[in-house]
Amino acid sequence: MSRRDRLEMGALSIVGSTVIRCLGYSWRISQQGLEWEARAREHFPNVIYAFWHGRLLPLSFTHRNRSIQVLASEHRDGERLGRTIRRLGFGHVRGSSTRGGARAIFDLVEKLKSGFDLGITVDGPRGPKYVVKPGPLQIAKMSGAAVLPITTASKRHKTFSSWDAFELPYPFTDVVVRHGEPVIVPPDAKSDEMERKRLELEKELTAITEASDDGIR
Repeated sequence: MSRRDRLEMGALSIVGSTVIRCLGYSWRISQQGLEWEARAREHFPNVIYAFWHGRLLPLSFTHRNRSIQVLASEHRDGERLGRTIRRLGFGHVRGSSTRGGARAIFDLVEKLKSGFDLGITVDGPRGPKYVVKPGPLQIAKMSGAAVLPITTASKRHKTFSSWDAFELPYPFTDVVVRHGEPVIVPPDAKSDEMERKRLELEKELTAITEASDDGIR
């Protein structure tokens, strides 16, 4: 990466993190289902936050400064995202389901065992939308951590015509963050059970997203 590229990414990360903070401080935020997070932490001290790619923006504000380790792809867009979230107090693990995937899974398992929570867009980085990929379940199996579904909804927002239907909440709007029932993966789970757990997570994330949308609009 050239010096010019590094300077450009650095400037964009400053602007991006500043915009997220300004938006976040203007929102009226409510959190629902926090009891599910407490339940998940009874199983293992750290959790894997699992969320849809298109609903991640409010979480980058509500969960800032917790050193949550976030998976971001190794290409240019992923590096830009990684620099931005680091300015918001997140950790950045490079990799994805398509590039650096196996290494990233082992890195994330080690992060959990070292005392960090994880944040993973379960339908990212390229979709299909609202389809959970198996990576988070594999990490849960290897680490013993619970997968905690979490989603967001906003009363007024712009929905982009991207593959993930990315939502950008407008300033001063109502935003809800909703937790769902955690998914526990046994350490000896076979392929058929892993698929059941994947579908369980997908069903729960879909349900809490629909409930959040219906409740706030």
